[in-house]
Amino acid sequence: MSDIITSKNLDDIIESNKKIRDDVIRLVNETKVRFNTSVVTSADRFAFKILKENNLIQMPVEDKYFGGAIIVKGNLRIPIINTAQPRVYQYFVAWHEIYHLFYDNNIQNETHEVKIDMEINERMADYFAANMILGNVYDYYYSLEDENFIDRIIKCMDVYKAPYKAVLIQLYEDALLKYNDSNLKKSILNNFDNQPENLIGKFEELGLDSELVKPSYLFDTGDLEKRIVKNIKGNPEVTYHEDNYKHFLNIKRTVKKLVEDLSYDNR
Repeated sequence: MSDIITSKNLDDIIESNKKIRDDVIRLVNETKVRFNTSVVTSADRFAFKILKENNLIQMPVEDKYFGGAIIVKGNLRIPIINTAQPRVYQYFVAWHEIYHLFYDNNIQNETHEVKIDMEINERMADYFAANMILGNVYDYYYSLEDENFIDRIIKCMDVYKAPYKAVLIQLYEDALLKYNDSNLKKSILNNFDNQPENLIGKFEELGLDSELVKPSYLFDTGDLEKRIVKNIKGNPEVTYHEDNYKHFLNIKRTVKKLVEDLSYDNR
């Protein structure tokens, strides 16, 4: 497992962001032009629209570290989202996987696992995801009247539907590179490794919709299975629809086993 991002290496992460920022912004702009012809304004819905058009499978996997994976079978890439994770992580993982699906030339015949906690060697994908989700977090943070630092961060998570660390990294980058905000930097470093354990309770305490930090437990194999079943019912005499369905079920079983193996490896 790669090293995760902590308060101790946060400055190194910002240096990495500086080096890749121009490339990431270019990919963000390309993604919006290439995929958002329907002008979907919600970042999370936009991400899932893209993935559903590219064989997305959503399934609950009871593993606290497993966020998702991309399964490569020949020319087919199948993104997996773990719906046993809170929705706020599902949304971030979705954009992370979109980076790997369309812009990562290193994924070929293998299984690429996505962890929930940010890892150093996934900086390009995570920075892409953050830039697809987050807006001007710094200004929003300072527009809030709450005196408590954590309460402000929770409200940022709510507005941008972004994970705790993603919000803090973006704030830290702005505080360091744009505003030289030493007080905010200190608050971030003091709290970076201490995400509240009961996010549901914190959201409800602040009058926010806690569904964002709850799992969805959705199981969905996407439109492909539905199309095949519809063709079988509409044309029962055509045998190749049955063959396609058997092939799909075989892929589904393979994916399930691969996900179970990944989950077992994390124990």
